[in-house]
Amino acid sequence: MKTRYLIIPTILMLLLLVACAGQENQEMQPTEQTTSQVAEKPDGTPTDGGAESASADSEEIMATIAPEPTATPGPVSREITEFVESSRLSGSTFLGLTADNWINLAISMLIIIAGYVIGTILTKGLIHWVVRRTSPEFGIVIRESIGPRLRWLVIITAFYIATIRLDFVSPDLKSLSSDIYFVLAVILATLIILNLVNSGHKFYQQKYAAQGRGDDLEPVLILIKRVTQILVICLSASILLTRFGINLSALLAAFGVAGLAFSLAAQDTLADAIAGFIILIDQPYRIGDRIEIQDEGTWGDVAQIGIRTTRIRTRDNRLVIVPNSVIGKNQVINYTYPDPRYRIQTHISIGYGSDIEVVRQLIVDTVSQVEGVLPDQPVESLYLEMGDSGMIFRVRWWLASYEDTRRMFDRVNTALQNTFDANEIELPNPIQTTKLEVDDRTALNLSRAFRTKT
Repeated sequence: MKTRYLIIPTILMLLLLVACAGQENQEMQPTEQTTSQVAEKPDGTPTDGGAESASADSEEIMATIAPEPTATPGPVSREITEFVESSRLSGSTFLGLTADNWINLAISMLIIIAGYVIGTILTKGLIHWVVRRTSPEFGIVIRESIGPRLRWLVIITAFYIATIRLDFVSPDLKSLSSDIYFVLAVILATLIILNLVNSGHKFYQQKYAAQGRGDDLEPVLILIKRVTQILVICLSASILLTRFGINLSALLAAFGVAGLAFSLAAQDTLADAIAGFIILIDQPYRIGDRIEIQDEGTWGDVAQIGIRTTRIRTRDNRLVIVPNSVIGKNQVINYTYPDPRYRIQTHISIGYGSDIEVVRQLIVDTVSQVEGVLPDQPVESLYLEMGDSGMIFRVRWWLASYEDTRRMFDRVNTALQNTFDANEIELPNPIQTTKLEVDDRTALNLSRAFRTKT
């Protein structure tokens, strides 16, 4: 055990000793006034001086804290008292404390030292257990985040036990020391949990980064970290306020009214934040994916996913900022996930005089040889419809990436045009036939008018 770690417990115990000195004598002295004097009105009724109205206002926020009962001597204290009374130390005092008080102080000091030893053993044992169950890297994270604070939490608990067992200490001093120990314990427990949250965030951030998923899951990890930190701090604050008699119901009612007003004023922002949280959890798209928001006419690559908005970079290098609530209400097409392979199609009209099977085979052979068409995926040529001026074929093929869509249309259409020209396949133009019908009298009048002019 390192000696320097025992300096602080020793100093604190000495301060406790100084505070306890004279307590025995103070308790033995009678008070000047044993009963409270209550003023009476002329009619004999007691006056309260308006105390009831003042206390009624304060009770809305402050609750009455019940005083701690005076500790009764435990078995150890009774044994020490009997030992002192049966020995020659009975009746002797030093610095205002009797012999049995000094023995109890020594036992309390041993309890504090034992708390330090237990805290050290507990910390090391916890780290070894974590290393065996997980990995040495995670054990180092645990040691750096909660090791020293866990030890001091055990020491504070030992201080509380060592103080509360001293029956000669006044109830006011015990109440004050208990409040101090409680505040320190809550602060240490809060710091331990917050450090665990930070360490867990770093650990999983490195883990997913090694798997190549760091950028995708980073927003989710940050969101979980922030929400957890806020919840831990709010819980710790409520515990401390309850300890000191603060009425949380009145405070929660005030915060509820303020929260309602805020939610009404910022309902659009809250809707965007909720939709952003759902997007981060569900992940319909990721950073770098090419998406299309159909009803909004937005199409491009995802540049950033935020809590309130999503930023999309279009093909002409424009940054479109779309609220997450708008995305949540629309259908989103993801061209990248699960893979960037993409099937496209076009329609071709062939003259009715051409052989269907010959045309079909020419289309399949030509498109299969175009650069960029995936060779392991089928090329389809379907006689889809009998058009007004020709047979309409639907041609479908696969390409490696959606980014080559427009260039692929250019290459395929050019290759098919050259093939049809080389094989004298007719690509018909739209034909429209108009038929005029007249009756016999109208035809006779037109004939007479023509003869007259000639």
